[in-house]
Amino acid sequence: MNISPIRKRIFEIIEVAPEDDLISKIYDFFMMSVIIISIIPLTTKNTSSFVYLDIITVSIFIIDYFLRLITADFKLNKGYWSFFKYPFTLMAIIDLISILPS
Repeated sequence: MNISPIRKRIFEIIEVAPEDDLISKIYDFFMMSVIIISIIPLTTKNTSSFVYLDIITVSIFIIDYFLRLITADFKLNKGYWSFFKYPFTLMAIIDLISILPS
């Protein structure tokens, strides 16, 4: 089984896609919703329900980070070096900074 077409499709979904890619639009809407929802625990005191909400949203962000990492070669076009260079890109650092406090 060739995994490269699967990784390519994941890349097309998580990055900006053409207007006719419905799955990519759904993913973008979902991630924007998660970002907005993740702000809620930051604005309230640490009640148990918001702690669980924080765990769920951070888990989703971690999955997104790893999806972006495993498709870094499509974004950076540097072959295998892309996987080593991606964590040092600006957006990857911002993603990591947002994940680490949790």
